[in-house]
Amino acid sequence: MASPIADPLAASVGPAGVAVRVLLFAQLRDRFGVDALNVSLPCGATGRDLLQRLIQQRPAVEGLLAVCRLAVNCDYTTGERVLEDGDEVVVIPPVSGG
Repeated sequence: MASPIADPLAASVGPAGVAVRVLLFAQLRDRFGVDALNVSLPCGATGRDLLQRLIQQRPAVEGLLAVCRLAVNCDYTTGERVLEDGDEVVVIPPVSGG
């Protein structure tokens, strides 16, 4: 896969924001075309805000993101968790198989 890409919306955040690294797997990796993204968000942004940012970049992933789990710094969490500068966020799509 390609290396991380810069967030095209990062410039709109300004200096009072947080930068997070987002790791993508399976279908999300395929749809974004990369393994990871560097995303800038305003201070106080939550996991849910991050998901909305991803939907802004790729509207076609909205349905998939609705059923994904989030982990921040290796801990499963909800979309309500406030993200901090330097957090690593893993977006975990549903797993299937047998």
